[in-house]
Order: sequence, then structure tokens, then C-alpha cells
Amino acid sequence: MDLTPALTTFGLIALAEMGDKTQLIAIALSTRYSRIHVFAGLIAAFVVLTALAVGVGEVVFAFIGPHIIGIVAGLLFILFGLITILMDDDDDGDIKNSGGRSAFMTAFSLIALAELGDKTEIAVIALSAQYHAPILVFLGAVLGLGLVSALGVAIGGKLQTIVPMEKLRIGSGILFLVFGVLFLLGV
Repeated sequence: MDLTPALTTFGLIALAEMGDKTQLIAIALSTRYSRIHVFAGLIAAFVVLTALAVGVGEVVFAFIGPHIIGIVAGLLFILFGLITILMDDDDDGDIKNSGGRSAFMTAFSLIALAELGDKTEIAVIALSAQYHAPILVFLGAVLGLGLVSALGVAIGGKLQTIVPMEKLRIGSGILFLVFGVLFLLGV
């Protein structure tokens, strides 16, 4: 079995996402929520989006369009940013696992919107068409995205132990606001 499609996709996607908004989202969310719930939400979003890209990505773009997706993502990022900045936890800075469902859904929805129509999703569509090996391309993409996310979650988890939670909360909120504005500007 030729693993070239999987290895090529893995390498391309992992390099493209290193330091990209996906990894920054993983870092920001893991400073606030349980790393396990965040990682699970990220991986679930990647599986869904990669399946779309491999299977029906071109149809999604034809009906929805990247511009509309960018506007919706921008508005949601701004909303998440404002909520993050304005909420007052009144806790001791420990990450609570009781919000696992919320952490999972937050990670899932942010990544789903951020990645829909992103350069890596378009790359997965192109690689799938080029290699005619959808399963290998799918596996390579999900593993590449998973690696970058795991690194981001690990970094975010360490930051939470070094930087006071209040500063991380405000920094995360600002990061979401910046991404929201960038999405609205089409950057």
C-alpha cells in the first residue's frame, strides 16, 4: 500500500497549521477549559470538516460561499471574545471539568467555523482529487491537525500554571476579538 497520500497530506497540513489560528485557538481555549474536552472538541471538528473536504467540500463552497462563512465566523469570534472578556468567574483559577460539554461545543464550533473554507481544507480537497485516495488523505489531514492541536493544548495548559487566570482570560478574549475582526475583513 502506497502511503504517499497520507504522508504528503500529514506533512502539508501540519506545517500549514503550525502557528495558525487553529493552534492559537487551541492554546486560548486550553487556558480556560479542560484540555481533554478542548482536544476532543477540536478533533471532532477536524473529523467532520475533513470528511466534508474529502467528500463534498466543493458542493459546500458552491452553495454557501467562503465570504458568508467568513462573516458568520467573524461575528461568532467577536461574540466569544466579548463573553470571555466580560465574564467574571469568581473562582480560584482552577480549570473546571464540570463545563465539559460547554468546552467541547465551544472548541468544536470555533474550529468548525474557523476552518470551513480555510486554506488547509482547500488543500485537502485538492489532495483528495489529486491522489484519488480519500481515506489516506482523510487520515493524513486529521493526524496533522491533531498533532498541531495537541501541541497547542499542551502549551495552553502550561500557560495556565504560569500566568494568572485573569490575564489569560482577557488575553484569550482579545485574541478572539482580533480573529473576529480579521474574518470580517476577509484576511
